[in-house]
Amino acid sequence: MKSNRRFWIVLLFLLVGVGIIYFAVTLLGDGEDTVKPPLPTVRVGSVTAEVEQSTYCWEAGNQATCADYGLPEADDLQLITVKPGDRIDVVYHAEPKASSFHRIEDGELVPTDAIVPEEPGTYLYEVGGEWTQGDSRYVFGVKVSEK
Repeated sequence: MKSNRRFWIVLLFLLVGVGIIYFAVTLLGDGEDTVKPPLPTVRVGSVTAEVEQSTYCWEAGNQATCADYGLPEADDLQLITVKPGDRIDVVYHAEPKASSFHRIEDGELVPTDAIVPEEPGTYLYEVGGEWTQGDSRYVFGVKVSEK
């Protein structure tokens, strides 16, 4: 009788322990936001740019989160080398209700066309959109080579 009771106590502790671990892994996650908008694909000419998440507010299921980021510097991004006049194509996970395309100049957002300038140099961009789940902005940078 005593060993039967001990069995149930050990089983109860194991079930509680497994429940705590399950709760910690599934609900608390790994410390990062589990609700984030998907990154778009950005192609400049024939090269795919390294896109970084910027400011967003996003909702998925019964969870929502917002994050605010400052505008990056060239050292903050992984720049890709492109040709002057290359076209910039942004493909989102779903068509946004509204979208924006800006070049970052001296810490300011300047509306611009999705074409790389003809002048050699480093150029940073911010693109974004609004969806039913929320809004999101993304940043990337290019280095225009000499002709």
